[in-house]
Order: sequence, then structure tokens, then C-alpha cells
Amino acid sequence: VEERIRMPICTIYSPFWIMNKTGMKLQYRVSNQSKRYFDSGVGGLPIMIHCGKSEETNKAYKNASREIYVIPLEPPTKSVLQSWWDFSCNGELAMTKNALQRRGLTIVDWSEKIELSAAGTSGEVHCKDYVLNSSIKSLVGAFHSTNLITLSPRFVLKNMLHISITFVPLLGSLHEAIARSRQLRKHIGHVDSICSFNLLPNQSTVIYNFHDTNYGQSVEKTYRWIAFCVNASRFGGSFKSKWHLIPLEVMTSTYFGEHDGINDTMCGILEGKVHASDGGSTVVSIAHAPVPPFRIENRSNIHCIQFVQDDSDGVVFELPPMHSCGYCWDSPLGKKRLRAVVIPKKKSKHYRLRLALKMERDRHIKTAKDVEDNGTAKTADSVSSDDDSIGNTDVEPIVFAIKRGTRANIDSAVELKRTTALNHRNLYTVNSRSYSMNKVGRKKDLPCPEMKTLFDYPNSLDGTAMESNLFAHIRILAGTKILSFNDSPFLAEQVELGTTRKGGNFKSALCHIEFAGVGISIMDDFPREVMGVVIRDIQIHKPRGSIDSTAMVRHFQVDAMLPDARYPIIIQPLPLGVDRRNLPESTPGSIDRKDCYWLKNDEKPVPIFESSCSYVPQSNMVWVPRIDVSISPMKLQLDVDYLLRVVGMIIHSVSKHIGTNNTATSHASNKLKYTTRNQMSALLTYVEKLNISPVWFEIEMNIKSDDRNREEEVEESDLTLNAIARSTTSPVAAGVISWVINVGANFAHVSPSFKYKGVKQTDRYCDILDLFTELAISYIIQTIKQSYKVIFSMSLLGDPKLLAHQYKTGVTDLVLKSRDEFLSGGKDGVGKGATSFLQNVIGGTFFAVGKVAGGVADTIDSVTSNEMTSNHLKPKSLANADKPEHVVDGVIQGTTFLGQTVAHGFAGLIGNPYRGAKTGGVTGLAKGVASGTTGLFVAPFVGALGFIAKSTDGIGSTTKYLDLGVIEARCRPARTIPWGKPMAQNGLPFLKAIGVRIHTVRYQRIRKRVNRKQLNDKTERDDEDWQASKEYKRIRAAEDRRKCPPRKIVSIIHNKEKQHFLSSSVRPKLLEGHPGNLVISHYALTFEDTIILRSADFQLQDEVAINVWNTKMLKSATTKTKPLAVCKLTVGDIYASIFNYYKQQLSEKESRLSTIFAKNSEDLFSQNTEDANQNKRNKSIIIPPPQEFAMFRPGKDSKSPRKTNLEAIGEELASIKKDMDDFLNDFDSESSETDSDSSFLGGEKEKEESIGSVIKANEKLASSISLSFFPIPW
Repeated sequence: VEERIRMPICTIYSPFWIMNKTGMKLQYRVSNQSKRYFDSGVGGLPIMIHCGKSEETNKAYKNASREIYVIPLEPPTKSVLQSWWDFSCNGELAMTKNALQRRGLTIVDWSEKIELSAAGTSGEVHCKDYVLNSSIKSLVGAFHSTNLITLSPRFVLKNMLHISITFVPLLGSLHEAIARSRQLRKHIGHVDSICSFNLLPNQSTVIYNFHDTNYGQSVEKTYRWIAFCVNASRFGGSFKSKWHLIPLEVMTSTYFGEHDGINDTMCGILEGKVHASDGGSTVVSIAHAPVPPFRIENRSNIHCIQFVQDDSDGVVFELPPMHSCGYCWDSPLGKKRLRAVVIPKKKSKHYRLRLALKMERDRHIKTAKDVEDNGTAKTADSVSSDDDSIGNTDVEPIVFAIKRGTRANIDSAVELKRTTALNHRNLYTVNSRSYSMNKVGRKKDLPCPEMKTLFDYPNSLDGTAMESNLFAHIRILAGTKILSFNDSPFLAEQVELGTTRKGGNFKSALCHIEFAGVGISIMDDFPREVMGVVIRDIQIHKPRGSIDSTAMVRHFQVDAMLPDARYPIIIQPLPLGVDRRNLPESTPGSIDRKDCYWLKNDEKPVPIFESSCSYVPQSNMVWVPRIDVSISPMKLQLDVDYLLRVVGMIIHSVSKHIGTNNTATSHASNKLKYTTRNQMSALLTYVEKLNISPVWFEIEMNIKSDDRNREEEVEESDLTLNAIARSTTSPVAAGVISWVINVGANFAHVSPSFKYKGVKQTDRYCDILDLFTELAISYIIQTIKQSYKVIFSMSLLGDPKLLAHQYKTGVTDLVLKSRDEFLSGGKDGVGKGATSFLQNVIGGTFFAVGKVAGGVADTIDSVTSNEMTSNHLKPKSLANADKPEHVVDGVIQGTTFLGQTVAHGFAGLIGNPYRGAKTGGVTGLAKGVASGTTGLFVAPFVGALGFIAKSTDGIGSTTKYLDLGVIEARCRPARTIPWGKPMAQNGLPFLKAIGVRIHTVRYQRIRKRVNRKQLNDKTERDDEDWQASKEYKRIRAAEDRRKCPPRKIVSIIHNKEKQHFLSSSVRPKLLEGHPGNLVISHYALTFEDTIILRSADFQLQDEVAINVWNTKMLKSATTKTKPLAVCKLTVGDIYASIFNYYKQQLSEKESRLSTIFAKNSEDLFSQNTEDANQNKRNKSIIIPPPQEFAMFRPGKDSKSPRKTNLEAIGEELASIKKDMDDFLNDFDSESSETDSDSSFLGGEKEKEESIGSVIKANEKLASSISLSFFPIPW
């Protein structure tokens, strides 16, 4: 039924669409159907199917399986596949030789089942030897009930080289694949030639099946491989290209080296990348590596170095002095270590090449001289050689020497093998060293042969022996790891000191970004604010002249803004104290910060997220020397029913704004696009040091709906647990689901604490996405390992994990803290260890007993309750009830719970059969009798368990009286949203508490009237008799009390918290020179005291009372004691005053920013101390404005007994008569120090009419209190 038009709408749709983009004809077999579907794969409309029989009912269709099976009918063809091919991204399409039969046997069959309902998944489809890819996505908009199943190629190979390659897809184990690649280098057999394919530059192809290399039963795990070789010409006809292996199971990059075929030098480095595409296919690209993965440097002036991969397939390389070369592993699947050795100069290839070159040059000179002398003379070599270049005198000597050397090496295979073996033997001596290329930094020194004379080493100036070792270190530069050998450790020391981190333009850059915060509010249709998400104090800072930058988020909190929410705060950081590192200088230089009372409580907490990193610009890589991440511990209170309600509301709201024309079906016919990482320009990242601090999360989760919401007529989301139970079509299933929810909710009130270890890694050189994935997997594994905490934190079990932690804490504190107090002599106080032991061991034990008793009681009640059980007279569940504050409160609540439970049991004995008979007839009557009898039987047990739970909770709460807790408050009060209007602008984004500055209190009192005539007569008497008389003492006491009244104190109370926030006590000061002191005494109290009003739930309509008391009166206060004066305000009134102050602060900031940005950037970020001080002196200051509020006497308690109309009229007349009598009475003075200062804001009046009766009407309004309000944002 459409809500807007209130009419039923019937939608006819296909639940599953199938798109065939494989390039071949397919046949589908659908579960529960005998019909077969054929798909040509050339595009057009998708195949629309359902998985059910036409004669089935709706119920049978919902319970039926939804699966399809696929089989290829024809081999893939280029004409079919190119209709889906994106040539601009993928390049030219080349099709391999794919057949459905091999050696007369069929290699395709029906695939395994494909779950059509598994939306959001992708995977392989195995049609025997053929491998395809399937991805399942849910459509949105008008087709939101439809799943799109796309069948596409699984493996795509792209040749991004400038020359062609030949490849063979292989299937086998690691050792079998390596053996096959070695065999392909020697000889390509008939079977391999059939499976091989030549791929031209910028061509791509699809791989459907792989050639199996397992000739027998292999015990190793099999993988898919791409074996390829580069079709490039080499010097020498007998040189055979190496076949490289790319593993397809690992998403990574593999580097391969191509040799020149002459001196085993590396002429090119290739990069094979394997990664997943958006549709789930695996893309393999072969391209030239932009930078070599490794570079070997020989920075020695005299030594030659030989190095080789420490593997059987390694090729020996040689570096002359002051030379370097790019390098990659000869065997990427072998042992990844490099072995190096220093060889004598005369044994090096470089020396022999120079010697051969010298001999050839001399021979060339001699031949030229002979030709010049004889004219037609020829050398023996030119006659016997079949190479024209040998006898050609115009050939360059270096080319001539290289060709001759090559010819000599290649002509003798035995000589080549002997030389290679000799080189390998030289590399495995006591002077060789093995190096790992994973870690960056200093490495083992490489020993050098003994140096003796200047003749052996002519570069040694003084002829003495040089250093006996070469200093080795590894660094990363421009995306390449460099292994460097040096004669001195100078370069390695400079790298370690960081002098090579230049920083470039980034170092001279300056960035300073600050956000006060970001707030997200969610509002329902009521309208009212449901949830608020706040991120506060976001800062990004990068100073000039440094490569370090910092990012910080001060606070993050998610609040449930409904006043009846079980958990008002859903997510918040645990308090870790105050961040005193950078105090804001928000006052001018001429004003002391201590005088700014509104800034004393502006202490910011420790940031919830803080990151510090450094960056060095490099080409072809991202260089991050250091990353430090600190995350504050978080507390999560999750009411699952409330969160599901909010999620359902968001989904419903979003679905209303999605246009009906947005069918989101255009991507169903999209071309196949395979973007490689070369095309995405992704760079590797080098992280020298990564440090993530340990973090933990305290979670409290409850899936049971709150009893406080059960009587509210509020629209419920379809995602709530009870709504899910009601949405089922089966009454039996609905009852079972509801019963499971109610019973399981008692087990699902858990409070685990997950702790995660810190992460410390060094020298990571990888893709940044791979690093993030690795970190995410590590945290997921730690979460799985700590899953047992969920079970052991159940309230039904008494949260044994928390109890064990409390026992450990209590006993440890009792021993250690008591010892420290004894050793310090009690300087820092005593009793902290005993207090911790009392709270954790004793209080924790009683709390655990209360949880067990309450959990068992709620479970029994849930098991015995059903749809016939009424909520009338039924007490709240113990999990949702208010916790007792102390032991007396616990006994009272336990007794009340016991009585209500027993009364509810007796009521159910009568009510349940009645409700059962009314809804279910005789069967319902029988169920009602059974449930009522069971409820009456278990009611005393449930009540007794509830009494135990409440009493023990009260005892446990009593032990917490010595604990100084932190008031957890929402970020701000919930805003008021008018009906039919959009959400109003949020005035104050953050208001955790209210600061109240009490300035002065002014009041007046009537002086005691003294008969001057009697006073003059009394003065004529004897002084001693007069001073001893009671009348004189009474007059003198009244006068002393007038001049020195008792001390006063101010208290502020929030009507929800019921807690007095007290100021300091101040003695009133008599204003002697005030006019009218002969009749009225004027007093002033100067407090200048600040009170922080904190509450867990501030709402704008809440009432705040400001009371004035006598100090002694407050100390002996009872529930009947009244203050001397009261001023009542609402949070909304205070909010309006604070908002005006906040607007003035914003205006001042805007004017300052406009002034600052009028200057140039140098003045803006000037580091000059004089300029900074001048800016500080010119800064204006905004203070909270003082306000005057009237003070009134507290009214009499209004009693509201039920009276008749005549009684009410008589009482009203009596009240009027009393007011008239009070108006005619005069004021009386204070008689003693222990009275309530009745003359304050009024008092007893004289019987006779006097001037005081005239002043009485204005006396209430004459007294006032001066207050200032300012926000406490933290």
C-alpha cells in the first residue's frame, strides 16, 4: 500500500537478470525447472528468469532454492566478445586457440551451482576445465527487487610492452611450474606449442583454460600460472630466452630481468602485475618497469664486486669501481637474498676487457702499419674468420673486442660452464656475505682481499693498505632500493642522520587548517531530533621548514537525542584527562589569564585521534619516514532496537528521495573495461617507521526493547526486532521469533572490552592499500581471538570477566597503594587502597550477584510470558529498571518489585484465560489457563530473585559513594523543531555544561523601630543595671546582627539531577552610606565565584533554581528547610544568554580574521616575537555580560487534597484574609543567630501600620542577584 495515496500497488518484476559477456554461447539450467535457457552472448536484453514452478504457491516459491548452472555450448569467438570489449581501455583484442575438446575428450561440463540471491558477491565458475567469472549485484530504483548476474571472463592478459611475447597458461604446483619453465627455455614441445600463443604489443586476450602440468598424482597444492618469454633478438644464435612465471593467485607485482646474451648483463626489467578488476576478474599486465626494484652501487675507488642471487638460477654480475646497475631477482620464486664478494682486480671481467681492448688496439695499429707498408698483406685471423667485421679495419675497437669475446664464450659450451662454476665458487667463500633486501639500514661489512703495494692498487696515493672492509647499507631513493658498498661509512651515517631527506618544495610549504567541528543531525517525521553525530576540533598543521605534519581530532561523539533513550550517549571517548600541551592564548597581553574566569574551565581533553607523519617528495614513489597514530579508548553503548529504528528511518527517508526514473540498469550493458595499475598511476609507498598505539573499546550492548517505550504510540521502523517478528506470514513463526527475541535478549546484554595491541613496523615498501588491508586483517584476527569475552561478559552470568578484573584491581591497590601511603607518611592522603578494595572486591561481588539474580529473573519471566500476558501491574524488567542509589533504596525497590510481581501473577490467573478465550476460543482459553497458572507459580520466585538483585545492587552502589565519577553528558541539548518547518539552525553547537558566575547579591531589611523616649529614659538610669537588663541585650543583639549578619551561601540545582552545586560562604556587607539606612538596611554580598552546572541530560525546558541560604541553615538542612530566597530560570533562558555571548565571540573572530588576511602571508604566519606580541596586545576580549535577576521568598508548599467546591472557596477566602492581615503587619527583626533570617526578603511585620508597610510592596523586587553565564564546551 503506497503511503502517499493510500492505495494498493501491484508490481510485476523478474527477480533475476542474467547478462552473458563471456564471448561464447551458454546454456542455463535453473533449479526447480526442467526448462533450459540459451544465451548467444551478443548483447541485447538480459535473460530474465525466476526459480520456481508456475503451479507453485507463493509460500512454496519463497522456500524454494534459487540456483543456476552454466555450460558453454561453443568456443569463444572474437566476433562475439568484441561486442563487449572496450578497445580504448583494453587495447586490441586477440583470441587464443580455445576448443571445447582436447585430445578427443570434452573439457567442459555443467558448472557448480551459482547462488542467485548472494548479492554483492563475485567468484569463479568452473565448467570443468573452463573458468568464468560471475558477479551478482542488486539493482536500485524501480528494479530494486532484481539481482543482476553478470558472467564475464575470469582472467585477462594485457601486453603493454613494445615487443611481442609468447605465453603458455599453466596449472600445477610450484615445483612443477618451475620445472616446466626451465624445460620451455630448452625446448618447446608439441603440446606446449599448441597451448602457447603469441601476443603482439598493446594486445589483450582472455584466458579460459590452463594447461595441466601434473602428469601424476601431485601432493602439492596447485596454482594457476602465466609462463611467458619476450620475443626479442639477442647477440649469439645459441642464446635462448628465459621463460618467466607469474602466479595468478597472489595480487602483487613481480619483476623479471631480461639478459643481453653476451656478458649476462641486465638489459631490461619487466613488471608483471596481478590485480582484481571492479567486476571480480583477474587482470594480468606485462609492462616495462618504470624504475628497477633494486640498484647495486659500487662506490669503491679500487675494488671490483661480484654478486648473485643466492639461488640455483642466479646469474653472476660484476661491478667495476664507481659503477652501478639496476637489478631484480633472477628467480622471483627462489631465495631472495643477495650474495656479494670482492674479487681481485686482475680477475675481473672489466680488467680483462680493458686488457683485451688494449691488445686489440695494439693489433689494429700493427695491422694498419703492415697494410701501409705492404699494401696487400692480410692477417691470419682475417683469412680464417667467417665474420666480415673481423677483417674490416673500419670497425670500432670496442665493438670488435666485444664480438670476439662473445664468439669465444659461445663457441665453447664447456668453457662457459666452467667459467660459470668458477664464478659461483668465488661467491661462496669466507670473504663473501649474504644480504637481505627487505630491511633498510646498515648491513654487514664486505671483506676485501689483502692490499699490499701501490703497484696492485695505483689509486692508493701513499702506497699503504686501505680499509679491509667495504661498508654496506641499503636505502630507498626514487622508488628503488639501493644496496651501496662504500670505502667509508660516511654515506651510511648521513642516511641514518636524515640529512638526505631534503623535503624539496614540501618542506617550504605551510599549512594550518582548523575546523571547530562537524555536526550531523537526524530528525524524524514527528518532528524531533533523534540522533546527533559530532566531530569537534579538527586540526591539520604543517609548519614551514619541516617535513613533519600533524592531524588531530579532539572529540567524537554520537548521541541519542530522544529524552527517553536507554543510552543517551551511543559512542564517546573514555576520559583520559586534560591536554595541557598547547594552552590557547585567547587574552590580550595586558590581561592576566587568571582573571578571565570564563577561560579557566576551557580545558580541552586529550584528542581521540592524533596522527603525526613526515613526508619526503620522491619521484616514482611515496616516501614516508615516520607515521605515529594514537587513538583514544572508546566507549560504545548500543541499544540494537534503537539503532535499527534509526537505520530504518534513514533508509525510508532515502528511498523517498530516489527518483523513480533512476532505474540504475545502464551498467548492465556496460563494456568490459580492465584498467591496470599502470593506467591508474599507482605508486609504491615506503614507510620507514609505523607506530600505532594500543587501543581498547568498552562495549555495552542490549537487544531487548526498552520497557519505557512500550506504551508510546510512536511509528516503529520495519527493521526493529519486534517488527521483524510481526512481518512474517506464519503466526507460529512470529510467536517463535518473538519468544526467541525476548529470551535471547536476556543473554545478549553483554559488556565486553576489546583490547588491541599496538602496531610497530619498520621499512615497509609496498602498496599503501596492501598495508591498510594487512592492518585491517590483523585487527579482525584480534577481534576473533577475543570473541570469548562476549560470552563471559553476559549479565546473566554476572559478567565474570569484569569481576575477575575487579578482584585483581582491588587486591593490587590494597597492597600497593597502602604501601605507598605508609612510605609517604600520608602526605597524599590515606585509605585509597582500602577504598579501591571496598569498591572493586566487595562492591563488585554484590553487583555480580545482582546481575545473576536479575538475569535469571528476567529469563524466567520471558520464558513464561506470551502474547496473552498483560503489561498491567507488571514491573519493569530488571535490566531496564533504574538502579538503586544506596542500600535503603535497593531494599525499597526490591520490596516493591516483589509485591508487583506477585500481584501481577494473581492478576494473570484471571486475565490470561479471559484474553485467550477472547482471541482463540477454547484453545486460547486453555493456553490462557496454562500461562496464568504458570505465571502465578513462578511469580514468587521471580519476585524473590528481583528482591535479591535490587538489594545487592543497592549494597554495591553504597560502596561507590566514595568514588568520584565523571558526569557523561550529551554534546548539547536537543533543539526544538516546530511542526511543519525544516530543522532550525543550531545556535550553540557544543554545550556540555553551563558555567554560572555569581557576582553579587543585594538585599535589604527593615530596621527594628526603637522608642526614642524610652531609650532616653533608660539612659538616665544606672549604666550597670541598664546594660544588664534583657531589653538592652535584645536591642544590642539586634544592632550587632544588623551590622554583622550571618554568612550567606548560594546553591544552584538542576531539577533532574537533584544535586546542589554550592558557592563559597560570604558575609554580607552593610552599606553604611546608603540613603534611607535609618529605615532600611542595605546589604551586598560579593561572591565572584564560579559554579559549573553539569547534567547528563540538559533540555531547554529544564528548570534551574538559584537559592540563597544562611550557612548554618544549610548545614542543618532537612527536606522541609527552605532557602531564604529563590530565583528560578529555565535552561532555555540561560541558553539564550550564552548564545548572545557566543555570537559576539564569532563576530570578534571574523573581524580579527578579516584584519589578518588583509596583510600578506608573511605577516599572517610571522615567526617574529615582536609581531606576535603586538598581535596579542591588539586582540580584543569578549566577556560574558552580567545580568540582574530578581530574588523572591520561597512560596508555601501547595497541597492538593481532594476538596469540595465549598471547601475550595472557603480556603481561597481565608487566603485572601490572611494576605490582608500580612499587609497590615509590620516587620520584625531577627532574634537569634539560628533562625532563618526571616527579615531577608521580608519577615514578621509589626502589628501597627508604619512606614514599613508602605515599603513592603516593593521589597520583593528590590533584592537581586547578578549572574553571568558562559558555555563549557568540554
